[in-house]
Formats: sequence, structure tokens, C-alpha cells
Amino acid sequence: MNKPENKKMALKILNFFQPNKRLIEDLTNKYRKSIEIQESLALKIGDLEADTSRYKGNAYTSYPTAVVAIEQKYSAKADWGVVLTGNIIDLRAAFIIGNGLKIIPTGKKTDAEAELKWANDFMAYNKLDRELAQELAKEAEIEGKIAIKLAVEDAKGWRDYEKMVSMRFISWADVKYLIKSAPDDYMNYEKLIWKASTKTVAGESVSIDAGALEAPHFVYNKFGGRLYDPNDAQPKIMKCLTQIDDIDKALRDWREINNLFAAPVPDIECDDEEAATDVKARVQDFNFKIKKMLIHAKSKFGFKGPSMEGVDSLEKEIIMKIKIVSGTTGIPVHFLGMLDLLKNRATGENTREMVVAGTSKERIIWVGTYAEVIEKGMMLMNEEGKKKSGTLDPEKIAVDIPIYTAEQWEHIEKVFLPMNLGGRLSLEYLLSQVPNLDVDEEMARQEEKEETEGEKLKAENQALKDETAINKTVVEEEE
Repeated sequence: MNKPENKKMALKILNFFQPNKRLIEDLTNKYRKSIEIQESLALKIGDLEADTSRYKGNAYTSYPTAVVAIEQKYSAKADWGVVLTGNIIDLRAAFIIGNGLKIIPTGKKTDAEAELKWANDFMAYNKLDRELAQELAKEAEIEGKIAIKLAVEDAKGWRDYEKMVSMRFISWADVKYLIKSAPDDYMNYEKLIWKASTKTVAGESVSIDAGALEAPHFVYNKFGGRLYDPNDAQPKIMKCLTQIDDIDKALRDWREINNLFAAPVPDIECDDEEAATDVKARVQDFNFKIKKMLIHAKSKFGFKGPSMEGVDSLEKEIIMKIKIVSGTTGIPVHFLGMLDLLKNRATGENTREMVVAGTSKERIIWVGTYAEVIEKGMMLMNEEGKKKSGTLDPEKIAVDIPIYTAEQWEHIEKVFLPMNLGGRLSLEYLLSQVPNLDVDEEMARQEEKEETEGEKLKAENQALKDETAINKTVVEEEE
């Protein structure tokens, strides 16, 4: 075969493979793009999985983090959750303490006069009959536990005492104390200790010396956490701190949307560009203060604004999470500002039961705490005055935190009072069911009243007898 024929044959072969080469290149490019898309999707799915692993329904999983956050929110130093946290803590403290502390005798009042007097004086000395009880309840709501230092101090000039027991709150957030219990009994708190540390006060660094307190010089109790671990505590509000933050953030989103889109933008349509330019010049001459305006052809005026349907979702989120916060903390929704959710009077009365139930656990713990405070206070006073005759017996008195509800009064009115009037219930028991009433004093007053009325009745009968005798004498003389 000569060279021209070879050349022709080569061209034919080249032309034959050329389309196939393009096909191979196209397939290769498509394959490459497919691989790139798959890799891109794999990366995005990986990112989503990473985001999911970082997403948490509870952002406060440790006690120290939660306490610091609650403290900052309550003190209005946090970015989120300030309003709700402050309101919830103050309301819960008020509901827990209710009408204050009350010291009552466990037996006859006459047998516990010395103990009742000292306990009431102790409360007055430490302002437990005023603001301190509420303040301590507030601190316990922030920290989820309470530690109180007891010490005998000079009290000359205060009533008839030379010495009196003082009580002071010890803040975990301040000194990071640790409770040491007995090796064989985790409920027997033997020691309260803290390490040396520093804190910032008014911008200055302040040193805190290490310290320790041993029983009976301290009282400790906690309001959450596991029973067997004395240092495991949990504030009530800690469980819904994330929802409180979310409510604030949703409100902020709402504010941003209103800031950007709540005011409609004026819209002027003109016939052509020349008219639009003329309208623009005329609008600038008007006393019409606007931020934005759209001017275009066809000479029509109106207002433009985006759809606000997305705000509906924010409102629903806020309401739903306020309900969750309400259920967690025991504070009714209308106390958190949602008055429109309170449908009727019956619902309002039921929420009182919710408050009582939601704070009953803490109220019982406080009763035990103050009973222990008074018991250890008496122990210290007995130790201080051991050379003197007579000692205080804490078994003769008890502590109560009375709480009144409409249901209690209704039960007294509709059950106990008819039973008393029918002779089936004693007056003493009926009076014992009336909140904040001293039964012994009331019964003594009743007896005194009955004696006075009896003497008055006797005097009236005697006067009537004397008058009858005089009349009889006069009649006999006339006859």
C-alpha cells in the first residue's frame, strides 16, 4: 500500500475514533461531576450530623454553670432571661414562706413558756419575723441549697439577754463550701469547709480565708439533687433555664422583625422615568419624613411591606415555652404576664392549688431547716449558760409555716362549723383549724367571757330576788 492510501486509511480510522473520544470525555466529565456532587452532599450531611450533636435541649447541665447563670440573671447582669428569672425566684420565695414562721408548742403552752419566749426572741433578734425569712428563701431558690452559720455573741442591751445566738447565711457562690457527712451516715452532716479563694467586689480583688464549721455551729439543707449525696443540689429553676433564654431570644427576634418590617414602605408608581424623577424631587420638598420609598411608572401611590405571618410562629413559641416554665416552677402563667390565658374564675382558683402544690416540698424542707436552727441554737445557749439553772428543751416546741387557701376556709365553713353547731365537734378543735389563731389564748378568753357573763347573770338573778322580796314585804305591810 502506497503512502497516499495509508494516509487515507489513517484518516478514516481517526474519524472513526474521534466521536468515541468525545463520548468518553463526556462520560468522564459527567462521572467527575457526579463524584463532586456526592462528596459535596457527604460534607453537608456530615455538617448536619455535627450540628445535631452540638444541639442541646438543656444548655445548663452542671450545677456551677447553672448557679452562676441564675445569679447573673437575678442580678440583671446576664444577656438573656433576666425578667422571668427574677420574677420567678421572688414569687416562689413569697409563696414558700407564705405568712411567715410560727413557733407552736408541741404540748401544753404553759409547759413550754421558756422555750416559746426564747424562740420568738431568737427570731426577732435575727429578723426572721421580718425580711430575713424571705431573703433566705430567695437565696435557696438561686443556689438550690442553704447553709447557715450559728454563733453565740454578746447581746447586752438587747431585751434582757447578755448572750444570744446569731445566724448568718453562707453563700456557695461566694466560698464554694463542701459538706462532709459521717462515714456511715450520709444524712449526718458533720462539717462544712471551704478553701481559700479570691473574689471581685466593686472591681477589686478580695481574699477569702479558708474556714470550717462543725456541728452544731452550722445548719445545712438542700432542695434538689440525689438524697445520698449531700453536695448534689439543684435549684428548681435550673431545669427550665434554657426555655427562659429561648423566650427572651424569641422576643428579641420579634423586636428585630418589627424594627425592620412593621413600618410599611411608601410606593409611588409613575408613567415613565421622567415622571419618576419629577415625583422624587417633589417628595423631597414635602414635610414627609420617611426612611425608604419605591418610585416607578404608572403614577400610583401605595404602601409595600412583607408578609408578617412568620411572627405567628414566634408568638406560639413564646406562649408554649412560658407554659413549660410555669409547669416546671409552679408559678401560674398569669403571674408571668399571660393574663389572657386565664380563662375564668374557676381556673384562677385552681391555680392557687398549683402554687401550693408547687412549693409544698420546699416549704416542708424549710420547716425542718428552721426546726434544726432553733434546736441547735438552744444547744449553744444551754452550753453557754450551763452553770446557770434551767435548760431549754427543743422538744417542747415546733416550727410551722402556715399557708392559707380558699379551700381551707370553705372546708371550715361548710364542714367543721355545722358539726360544731350540731354538737358533734368541740369548739377547741374548730378553733385549731383556723389559721394563725392561738387556741389556748382564745379558749382562755372564752372562759373569761363565760365567767364574766355568769357573774353578771348571777348578779341580775340576785337583784331580781331582792326586788321580789321587797315587793312581797311591801304587800304584807299593806295588808
